[in-house]
Amino acid sequence: MFRHQLVSFGKYEKHIFQHASGKTLFSLVPGCGACLTDLVLHGRPVLDGCKTPVEASINNWGKSGMLFPFPNRLRDGRYEWGGEIFEFPVNDPATGTALHGLGMDKDIELIGYEVGENEATAVCQFQSEGDYPYYPFPFTFTAVFKIEHPGRLTITLAFRNDGDRALPAGLGWHPYFHLGYDQIKDTALQMPDCQLVGIDSAMIPTGKRYAYDEFAVFKKIGTTVLDNCFALPDAEGIAEIFLRRESHELRFWQETGPGKFNFLQVFTPAHRGSIAIEPMTCNIDAFNNGEGLAVIEPGAEIRAKFGMEFTG
Repeated sequence: MFRHQLVSFGKYEKHIFQHASGKTLFSLVPGCGACLTDLVLHGRPVLDGCKTPVEASINNWGKSGMLFPFPNRLRDGRYEWGGEIFEFPVNDPATGTALHGLGMDKDIELIGYEVGENEATAVCQFQSEGDYPYYPFPFTFTAVFKIEHPGRLTITLAFRNDGDRALPAGLGWHPYFHLGYDQIKDTALQMPDCQLVGIDSAMIPTGKRYAYDEFAVFKKIGTTVLDNCFALPDAEGIAEIFLRRESHELRFWQETGPGKFNFLQVFTPAHRGSIAIEPMTCNIDAFNNGEGLAVIEPGAEIRAKFGMEFTG
């Protein structure tokens, strides 16, 4: 049986959903962008989450951040929509870009949860009345977390247009994984069929794509440095990314197809203690290049899911 526990986490509240065995759990902090701080599957911690309230508040690495209304970067923070120019705040001065939209630090409400014998579900929601000058569109963002004992987590993201005109949108998530080890160099990675997105010095797409098979079969990450976006085949289906070390394996999957997660960012931070696997519904700078951008009509929504399974 799963149980729900509410504990303080600095100025936030942390919701813990844990199986009676103690071997399956996730911890969620809705008030800090609905970020996950812990994920244990088959008794093993697999998520590199924020360990303290201060780290969560600052969150320089964007750990487990919910990315909306766009993931990744927006050149100069600027885009044109409906004949008007809008500007998101530039929050990455090194590249002069707006990074990861507006959701990572927002107070996202936990609107409901259920616990059962072998699964638990939590639903978080954030609504905007369209009062952001750089994104003046009313919308509702929803994230549904479903954990299943002993080794599976599924997350469904949705973005609904609550206004009276079409709006641009993209979704993503920014988790880091480590399989319970303190370094990733001996962890093997396998990636799906994909193309490497070419980028310029500001990490904005050049319009070029390249064949990429470096991790087409399992290969140790070693000293490989990754901070790259990959375009996936856009046919309806499932794209799978695997991490493996010794007898432990994490299968990360994401839906592909129209309006789904057709892009993937993979990032190895300098500390080399984990690897980010980031599903995205659109390309970098999609508000400008339109690649994968969802144009949502009034009353409509986009909805897509991804998840992970751990064995070992």
